[in-house]
Amino acid sequence: MRRFLTAALLIPLVIALVLWGPPTLLGSVVVALTAVALWEYFRLAEAAGMKALPVPGYAFGLAVVLLILTDSPPVVILAAAVFFLMLLWVAAMSPSRQLAACLGSVSATFLGVVYVAVPLGLLAWICLRRDGPGSFLILFMLAVIWAGDAAGYYVGSAWGRHKSSPRISPGKSWEGTAGSLAAALLIGFLFARFLWGDEKYGEPLLLAAALNGAGQLGDLAESALKRAAGVKDSSQLVPGHGGVLDRIDALLFTVPVLWYYWLWKAF
Repeated sequence: MRRFLTAALLIPLVIALVLWGPPTLLGSVVVALTAVALWEYFRLAEAAGMKALPVPGYAFGLAVVLLILTDSPPVVILAAAVFFLMLLWVAAMSPSRQLAACLGSVSATFLGVVYVAVPLGLLAWICLRRDGPGSFLILFMLAVIWAGDAAGYYVGSAWGRHKSSPRISPGKSWEGTAGSLAAALLIGFLFARFLWGDEKYGEPLLLAAALNGAGQLGDLAESALKRAAGVKDSSQLVPGHGGVLDRIDALLFTVPVLWYYWLWKAF
């Protein structure tokens, strides 16, 4: 019941934020989500034996989000990435740390920023393109993720017999994977039929399939991290749903797909 009530509260709030949220509010929410998701990631990394560097990691992640939100040129973002990578090396080589652990610390921290901050920054960037189809595409992506998650869970629970990834997530089955894809394609069909604005069906259906595939990989990626850390949820911040990473794991992999689609349509 808590899971259902939390979803019933959060889904309308997310839709309202995407459609009508002021840019300042949207940016603030994304920055807050980035900070919390990085906090969960660093906790999981620590539990999995990866000695990350949280303080420079937070600074790096939030800087990346802010640079993306302010529409900074790619060369500026690349320069910031190089600067913070050097900063991570300096922090990792402090006298209190073993030199053999430097590479692992830098890699774990840098991975967290790429895994969490970059997709969330791109999400806000697309959403803020309200002179184009940004908000519409975000809603399409969210509908594909939500429908796929729900169908995958219920189909897998009812008819799942063949395990798809027993080492990473023993509860997942090929039946649930197929149910998730079918629900995503249904969303693509409904959007194409009633909301896409033209008579084309192939494009939204292909995009829905690509988003669903990326989302399922994102779910498995976070499951692998949690299994390495020996925990069931990334935290208990979201009642009935675990942590923030548990709720946005699929999103972190689908946003880059949507961003590339945006670039393809724009150019």
